[in-house]
Amino acid sequence: MLVLSSDPLAAALLGAAIELAGHAPRFPQSDEAARDALLRLRPRLVLVDCDHDACSDEFIGPALTEGSRVLLFRSRRTRRDVRELTERLGLRVVEMPTEHETLTPLLDEMLH
Repeated sequence: MLVLSSDPLAAALLGAAIELAGHAPRFPQSDEAARDALLRLRPRLVLVDCDHDACSDEFIGPALTEGSRVLLFRSRRTRRDVRELTERLGLRVVEMPTEHETLTPLLDEMLH
């Protein structure tokens, strides 16, 4: 499960939540582009921060083509409006923070 976030703290917290849900979070290497991490890791699921550069057609399209599922996440501080993108591509958005009881079944559903 690849986590892409523009906020290192948010990425770490989401990674911990993913571990609590019984999954292994993966992150891009230092200075590695999101697309390169996608091709290197070939994850079944990519979690993308709505404020990250990867929250775009240029990344999400190839991720879906590679067979990954994409789940967007946002917080109250998120500046980007992604409604058009989510509606057009049929993506789900999770509002963070979210409860463990909500996140775990969602991740399980997205992986199956």
